[in-house]
Amino acid sequence: MPARAAPRRQLSLAPRAKDLPLLLVYGFAFGLLNWAAHLWGGPGFFSLWYPAAGLRLAVLWHCGLRLTPWLIVTELVTDCVTGAIPLTGSATLSSVIGAARPGVTCGVALAATGALLRGKAGVLTQPPMPLGLAAIAAPIFNALAVPPLEFLFWKTSSYRSGVDVVISLTGLAVGDVLGILILAPPILWLAGAIDGGTLTKPRLPRGRLLADALPLVASLLLTAALARAGLGVQAAPSLLGGAWIGLRHGRAAAWLAISAQAFVFLTYSASAGSMTAADRLELHIGLAAVVLVTWLAGSFADTQTASQALLDRRNRLLFQAERLKTLRAMSVAVIHEVSQPLSTLAIEAAHLRKLTEGQDTDLAESAALIDRKAQALSEMVRRLRRFGGRDVDEPSLVPLAMLVKTACQIVAAEAGSQGRTVDLAALPPDLVVQVQEIELIQALVNLLRNALAASPQGTASVAAATAGEFVKIIIANPRPVRRTQGAGMGVGLIIARTIVEAHGGTIVRDDDAAETRFVLSLPLSGVLP
Repeated sequence: MPARAAPRRQLSLAPRAKDLPLLLVYGFAFGLLNWAAHLWGGPGFFSLWYPAAGLRLAVLWHCGLRLTPWLIVTELVTDCVTGAIPLTGSATLSSVIGAARPGVTCGVALAATGALLRGKAGVLTQPPMPLGLAAIAAPIFNALAVPPLEFLFWKTSSYRSGVDVVISLTGLAVGDVLGILILAPPILWLAGAIDGGTLTKPRLPRGRLLADALPLVASLLLTAALARAGLGVQAAPSLLGGAWIGLRHGRAAAWLAISAQAFVFLTYSASAGSMTAADRLELHIGLAAVVLVTWLAGSFADTQTASQALLDRRNRLLFQAERLKTLRAMSVAVIHEVSQPLSTLAIEAAHLRKLTEGQDTDLAESAALIDRKAQALSEMVRRLRRFGGRDVDEPSLVPLAMLVKTACQIVAAEAGSQGRTVDLAALPPDLVVQVQEIELIQALVNLLRNALAASPQGTASVAAATAGEFVKIIIANPRPVRRTQGAGMGVGLIIARTIVEAHGGTIVRDDDAAETRFVLSLPLSGVLP
């Protein structure tokens, strides 16, 4: 195994040849969605439903932040071609800055979300919470960027009252939130399915579709009845119907419920010519609440399902562990019973071999064969007794280099057949840790397997260094350009963290722009003489 450090991959903002078709498709789709959004426009804001925001966030989320400047350029070119940006006149500069602002703030929101969650563990780091945080952060950043730009470049703060500013920014944020939550999930699902090579089927309700759709239909009918009674278009009934669907069937069914509700509300909003801008904004704020609650309910249901599956798997592992523990106890008892007679048999076989030396050839060969087999069985029983004894459960002083090399050899044997490699840097040869050897090797193997599975090049690197009274083992892999779908439930990492924490250590994720790194820290017990 080569003792060299893994090369660091530099983050490049230059477009790639395969990005050009994507940018062309993006430009066409952006222009179409940008044009469709004018149906929900109003004074002080471009649109109360802006689906282009969902397209932008989905592309950046899936392809990475390196495409941010090129998406902005594509949007500017599309706006120039469609006439949204005048090519001459005093309004050109303001139009260019206003058109570039959403792309910049979306990239900043995604970067801020990643920085906030990087290296942390908890509820917010579990899918789909990161996407939900980004879906809220991007519209907020976009709205908050408007007043400073207006003040710095156009000095227009004098013509707007405080109420106008609040209505304008609220309408801008609501339009982006609706566009992102309605359009981004199906785009990301389709992109992930295309990357995976097969169009995976989302989890949809089966057998009870009609029964579960009745509350949603009833909520929409109740909304219509309240509107006819002069109480306005109320979103609360639809909120309850969407939450019911989301909690019962997860995100896929929640998105279908969101689509149905959005179709009804958006159609009414676009066709109600007598509706004032304030009433339309109020309606869309209610719709945004419905979309958020429905999506959160579906996300909660999916998280509960994944957690239950994880618990079931851990219960199965614990059950198997108990069975193995019982079998080990039985094997120890059996070995104890057969070891004494087998030892006696081995002694007598050796004595028989000596007695038959120099006598009949066949008899001597048979005695020698019996002696060899008896010795082999006796040695096997002694090894089984050592394996089944209590001393294997006790921590012992083990050289760190031996632990890491053993784990790398185990994984390298599996990875070699798949064209993957593990790069092992030179390890300090004299460091010693007090660990349960088999358990800690298993923890390292789990981390290495995760690193190889997540690496786009199929490579992982291992290095070690001291930090005070601890030794750190760094397992790294190049960061994937695109987010992987269905990457597993993290059972291997959970087992590794449990093992390491039982030894008084920690496992911390410490990424940078080029690599994903897990740092395993263990108490240092000393150095070899």
